[in-house]
This record gives sequence, structure tokens and C-alpha cells, in this order.
Amino acid sequence: MGRSLKIQKTSTGSGNGGASVAVDQGFPNFGSLTNPVYNSAGTLSATEFLGVVGGSPNTSTASTTYPEVAATVNISLANGGSTGSGAGRIIRQKGAHKFLVARTASATSDGSFIVGQAYQVASLGTTTWSSVGAGSDNVAVGDIFTATAASSGGNGTANPVGVCILSNTGTPAAGYMSVRFSVGDSVAVYASYLTNKWIRDWNGMTYSNYSDSNAGNNNYSNENFYPTNFFTDEGTVTWSGAEIINSANAQNGSLQLAQVNKVTS
Repeated sequence: MGRSLKIQKTSTGSGNGGASVAVDQGFPNFGSLTNPVYNSAGTLSATEFLGVVGGSPNTSTASTTYPEVAATVNISLANGGSTGSGAGRIIRQKGAHKFLVARTASATSDGSFIVGQAYQVASLGTTTWSSVGAGSDNVAVGDIFTATAASSGGNGTANPVGVCILSNTGTPAAGYMSVRFSVGDSVAVYASYLTNKWIRDWNGMTYSNYSDSNAGNNNYSNENFYPTNFFTDEGTVTWSGAEIINSANAQNGSLQLAQVNKVTS
């Protein structure tokens, strides 16, 4: 499937004097490279980079400088229902089109946790987290747990977590998600495949056994795929061995850039 989606995170207490330092926020920006080669349209700056990163199992590090992939998710819940489609974040990549995600559009309050459902802590509040399945009260925002009770009597909140698969719609059904991207100032489309370097559209793309529990096989014929970034969809970049990719779009190793929708906070 290519390289898995890089996850944004920070390390705690490992910097100078015990300060937190950024880890795996993104690819090296152009300003840190020796003799960098920018995109042909010249719209990338020294502080920007090629490639995309996901979310984090811990506290988000998304910023204008280091964005995260924006997703719309609809998580299947342990009680047989679903969250409905809404804004979400990628926690971990399970496959080229299958991801562990959290729905961040709205948080679940202590008192409404579904037993057997996974959650990511959104706010600590006064919740006794050990009594709802977190294992310990020494939890932090971003920790993931499976609920063992609906309530501890506190006021903390958490976001539902589940596995979702990419789909070709802005209102995905339960168990599915979508990620939008644009190419050459075109109308945004949805991804059928995503890694931290590449994205594919749905042109000729289908999957067998395509469901929440089975990611299925890639059955594709002539879908287009592009090198990704967060900052521009203008111009091309040189890619080694790319001469036969996307037919006319891949002349002399030159590939059109795709800009992936992002979150910055």
C-alpha cells in the first residue's frame, strides 16, 4: 500500500530541560533541505513540505505550519447505532483506505458513554475515568479507552472512536469516511486511497468485499494518483520513475500535485 500515514505527535519531557518537543509533525520543509526543488508553479514556500500527516493518539499538534488531514467520518457504534457523519481525525492507518478515526464534531458526555464503545478523552472534567473503563484516573486528553460503564457522575467528555473506510461521498454511511482533495484548482473530489505520499481518486476504482470489517481488495483500472501536500494544488513536481503514471500527467517524471483538506488546530 506504500508508506503508512505518518502520525503527528509530541514527545513529553524529552526536550531541553524536560520540555515537550515536536516529533513526526511532517516531512522536512523546503527550508531545511540542501538545494530544494520546488513545484513548477512556485507556490510552495520554504516553511512548507510535500506529503501529509494524520492525527494523533494523544494531544493534537495541528497548526498552520503543521496541519493534519481533515476527514468526515461516520462511526459504527457498539450499540448498533452510528454517530452520523461529521468532522473527524485520523488516529492510525489500518490500510491504504482503512483508518482508526475519532469523531470530533461533537463529544460524548459522562453519563452517555456506550458500554463496549471505544472513546478518546476530549476533556478530563471531574470524571472518575477508572470507573468508566480507562483503567486509571491518571489519564490525559487524547487517551483511548473502551467504556465499561455509562457514567462516573462527572462532567468529562470523550469522542467516539472506530474503524472507517474511505468512500466517494461527503456524507459517508456508518463505517465509512471521506477525505477531500483538489488538483489544479479543480472542484474537490474524494480519495479512494491515501498514504503519507500518495492519493488516488475514484476514476475506475472499485473494491471487493468492501465493508467496515473487511477493507477488500484494490480493483482498479485507470484511477489517477498524485503526490500529496497541504498547501497547493498548482504545478507539478519531479518524481523518480513516474514517467508512465497518469498517462499525460506523467511526462518526464513530472506529476501534478494534489492538495488535501486540512485542519490547523
